[in-house]
Formats: sequence, structure tokens, C-alpha cells
Amino acid sequence: MPIALLSSNRLIAPYFMKYFFALCLAILAAGCTQKTTIEFTGTTPGITDGEFIIKNLSDSTICKTAIKSGAFEVSGEYNNGTYGYMSVNNDKLGMLAFDVYLQPGKYTVTFDREKPYKYPDIQSTVKKQNELTAYYHLFDKTKEELNKKAADLNARLKDPKSKTLPADAYNNLVNKYQEAEQQQLKLATIVLSAFVDKYPDNSITLRIIVLNNAYMSDPDGYYRIFQKLSQATKESPEGKAVRGLLESANNLTNK
Repeated sequence: MPIALLSSNRLIAPYFMKYFFALCLAILAAGCTQKTTIEFTGTTPGITDGEFIIKNLSDSTICKTAIKSGAFEVSGEYNNGTYGYMSVNNDKLGMLAFDVYLQPGKYTVTFDREKPYKYPDIQSTVKKQNELTAYYHLFDKTKEELNKKAADLNARLKDPKSKTLPADAYNNLVNKYQEAEQQQLKLATIVLSAFVDKYPDNSITLRIIVLNNAYMSDPDGYYRIFQKLSQATKESPEGKAVRGLLESANNLTNK
């Protein structure tokens, strides 16, 4: 007996059910293929053994593995998009921890042989992680440049020959050294400002501003950086929260 008839007396239910079940299967297949795996492969030149660990901000371990012969490979199940920490634990170096963004995808990590404490080169299928890598590389590079600049100027000041310079030249050297010291103190805002200028549409600036209450060290400087962000970012729930923190901090420092 037919399940249903049109006015034209043609059967439609069998066809409808056929396509309905096909659609359900397609939806289920899409759900089953949703990526929930986070994968890390990497090398640790100069660090032949130890442990590689990934944790979320709640300190829950997502995945970990032993470093063997300066390399590691590990994966875990993770279906969120959150910040977290990547660390290497080694008897000689202790615990080295780095800020990362965790989301299902692939991460290729390479540590610096000479300076393993520097932010590693992390290339990922996750866009936000690549932004973090770019930011921290700029931070490390700028820090080294400013430290070298200050050290060179300090060495020139301590050189006995500097005492023979004309007064104007010597005072100019002193001013340059003091300026270099101030730049070292404002390293964080100098780097973040340059980063926003280079990557105006980045999605990590709000995180950097509030990380470890960084904005409290220079509320006005961070507020000027915040003002560079897109209107959409500033008016987002996270943007409004950060604006509130910055305005409160500025009010406290201006009292």
C-alpha cells in the first residue's frame, strides 16, 4: 500500500525518505570528520632528552611525551580553541614554558640550539598560533637589539677616551645611553606597538595586553596601542573588557 500520494497519484514518500536518509548520513559523516586532534612534532637541538608537555590554562595536560635524541612527536584529543602552555622539562635547563594557542591542527616546533629559552619557531595550521610566533619572535629580536645598543653605549661611556670628548659630545653620548635604558624599560609596549603596525588585523593583541597584567606597567602606552585596533575588535566583548581595564588603570595612575 502506498505511504502517500500526490494529486497526480504518484508515490513520493519512498523518494522523500531516500533523500532524507541520505541527508542524515551526510550530516553524520560531517560530524564524524570534524577535527579534534592536536598534533605536535618537533626538534630540540642541544636538548637530547627530557619531556615535552602541552597544558591548557587550567593546568590540565592535553598531551605529553618524552624527548628522544633531540626530537618528539605527540598528539591528543582537543576540541577547543584556547590559550595554553607548551613546556620542555630537562634536568640541565629546568622547565622552559611558552605561551601557545591550542586548537585542533598541526604544530611543527623547532627550538634554538644556542638559546633554547627563546620562543621556538612554531609553524602551525592554526592562524592564531602563527600570530603568536610572529609576535614573540619580534619581541626576542627587539630585546636583543635594544640590549646590544645599551651595552655598546655603556661601553663607550666607560671607555677612558670618552672623558676627552668635548662637553657637548659627551653629554650627547650620555643622553643616548639614558634613552636606550628607557627603551629597555618600555620594551613590551615598543614591541606590541610595532607588531600592531605590521599586523593590524591580528587577533592576539588583547591577549598580550592582559597577559600577566602587563598593562599595569604602562597603562597609557597600552591604551594607545589598544586605540590602533580595528573598531570591530575594540567593540567586541573582549575588547570592551580590556578597554575597561585600561581606563581603570589610567584613572589610578593619574590620581
